[in-house]
Amino acid sequence: MPKIYRQAVMAVIINQENQILIGYSPRDKSYKFPQGGLEKGENIIVGIKRELIEELDYFLEDHLIIEIYKEKIKYPFPPDVHPIYMGQELSIVKIQHTIHANVIPQDDEFDKLYWISPKEIMNFNTEYRAEAYFRALEICGLL
Repeated sequence: MPKIYRQAVMAVIINQENQILIGYSPRDKSYKFPQGGLEKGENIIVGIKRELIEELDYFLEDHLIIEIYKEKIKYPFPPDVHPIYMGQELSIVKIQHTIHANVIPQDDEFDKLYWISPKEIMNFNTEYRAEAYFRALEICGLL
């Protein structure tokens, strides 16, 4: 059976200083946005809320969602990374951070989190996601 792109969601969380949240993933040995695959029958909002709780103990309130973009980003996985998926196709959710929301790593997805200016993304090793992440920040109007 041919491999397909996994449907997924990613959060571009922006704080009051117009910085974005990224984290270092010890599992992937690179930096990335909070993100993850959609479960069967799950919509974008439910999926991003679940992922943020699982990864950061971050409870997203609906009024903090700035935009869900129609344009998606896509990146391939390196060879032999996943038995079913050739990569991920992600819906982008732009979120306004509130100081009341937790950003606490919950599993091996992240061990360190950073607030950076969007232009600084190029200084972080995002591996095979780099081009897609750059495009996501363009879509969000941050580059």
